[in-house]
Amino acid sequence: MAVATQKSIASLMQKTLDRKSAQARMNLRFKKGQIEQILLSYVRNGNLGPYSELVKVLQEFPLNDENYKILLEDCLACVVLLGRDLKHFVDVMSNVEWAARSEEFVEMYSRFALNLVTAHTYHCPRVMANLVKLFKEDGENWDDKPSKELVAKWSNIHTVIAQIVAVMPMTSDLLMQTVIDQFPYYKAGCFSNRAYIHNLIWMSKYIPSLREQIMMAIVNRMVTMDVNIVDNGKKKLQTDSLYEMDVDNEDSVSVTLDYCMIEVLKWMEDEREPVLAIMCNVFERVILPTHGIKHVQFLLLYTISINQQCADRVFNNLWMIAAGLHGSGPGALATRRTATSHLAGLLARCVRVSNTRLIHYLKSMAEWCHSYITATQESTAMNDNVSKVHGAFHAICHAIFYLVAFKNHHLFSSKESLNFVESLNLPRLVTCPLNPLRTCPPQVTRAFSSVTRSHQVVYCQAIIEKNIRHTLHSTGDENYDEWFPYDPYTLPRSGQIIWPLCVEYKDWLKDGDDETQYSSIKRKLEADDDDYLVPSPTHKLANSLSNHILPGFKTSESIVM
Repeated sequence: MAVATQKSIASLMQKTLDRKSAQARMNLRFKKGQIEQILLSYVRNGNLGPYSELVKVLQEFPLNDENYKILLEDCLACVVLLGRDLKHFVDVMSNVEWAARSEEFVEMYSRFALNLVTAHTYHCPRVMANLVKLFKEDGENWDDKPSKELVAKWSNIHTVIAQIVAVMPMTSDLLMQTVIDQFPYYKAGCFSNRAYIHNLIWMSKYIPSLREQIMMAIVNRMVTMDVNIVDNGKKKLQTDSLYEMDVDNEDSVSVTLDYCMIEVLKWMEDEREPVLAIMCNVFERVILPTHGIKHVQFLLLYTISINQQCADRVFNNLWMIAAGLHGSGPGALATRRTATSHLAGLLARCVRVSNTRLIHYLKSMAEWCHSYITATQESTAMNDNVSKVHGAFHAICHAIFYLVAFKNHHLFSSKESLNFVESLNLPRLVTCPLNPLRTCPPQVTRAFSSVTRSHQVVYCQAIIEKNIRHTLHSTGDENYDEWFPYDPYTLPRSGQIIWPLCVEYKDWLKDGDDETQYSSIKRKLEADDDDYLVPSPTHKLANSLSNHILPGFKTSESIVM
């Protein structure tokens, strides 16, 4: 009873305080010249009382138009006084609501900000930070485009930023660092991240010198989101051991990334040539070194789909890295493997990749592998470190096996194409002492073996059975690289842009199964396992060889499973 009485008293006291505060706000009236006198008294005489009271009022009381006009007029009149000692006042002034006010007040604030940073350059970082911070305010997510009110508010902020950079060009570097520092946390919510990225893209249009740095910052943050999204299959297995809150957080991250992908894809569509060329640079510097992401790399697939020059550059660079042909040296094994994965994935999945390009790179890969085998003929011993010592060779062989299996309908569609496949001399790759099938992901091995056996190009069964026996007697576990960067794209909203540009895996065993290019996403896959493998008593190995949804050969239908 006593507790209830105390709560009631506290509630009444709070209501009284709120009422007094509201009344004080209504009665607040600035007089012309009043603020200038307070600042002058503080700077010259150290009169702290009125100054502290003014700062408190500006922090706690929303200002009506009349008071706001007097505030700005007085500040404009005494900008010279706003030195280092008044940095707290400058902070408060920067945070006073201005961006959503009338054109007259926005223009006055713009003049104040510009006069302030030109008179006292040391305030520029503070002003820039407060301007950029306004892009992170909470709001409601939008579908097609932001509301007119939001656009008008953001436009006012961009106008001030553009004027400062125009008058002080050196501040563009400061602005870029501020943009990076102010980037919202990747779990801050969809609106906060999307609005921020939307405004960075806007910024790149009136400060083109920052375009590449802005894209780099955006893609970096999107990669962070991507690596923090739990795979749907893993999520289902972990649901019982995770708190519901954790699952919701992961879902919110995927939604955030989905809308951020839309913003970047629209940017690339709107500006085309300059942005697409920059995306190639960003891919090489940010995306390529990152292993295991599932979505952001599709920006590259989009790029090569709509720009042939970018496609030529990307494929050539990926092959140079994979084959170790760069002038700077062969490069790190992990980077070469990742480049090989991207090269094979783009050749397999991108609708706009011609058969001519596919044949060119298959031929280049095969020639490189045969040269490698010839150069290492003396090293015939098969040891447990073969995948590390000859990792690049194995990765390129796996790419060949994957492409032959994935593109089987093109590569075995005519006598001419069959002759090309035979010219690759695949039996030599399969049977060479380096044994690339041993480290090949099981699903690729199965698909490649089925296709080539059917067309009487290669017989892999004896090698496969030998590798299985070796695995069973081996003390260590086989670690397969089962990351296929261009497996079906799973984000539903941005997927509407990506899916038409992608090819579905077409199982050669299924008659009349046309490439759907993701048009059948809501149908579920009923996969038939091959029956040619000798059953293994090892449960782990058996699962890896009979996985219902196979990485690398997933279809869009597996997204909804």
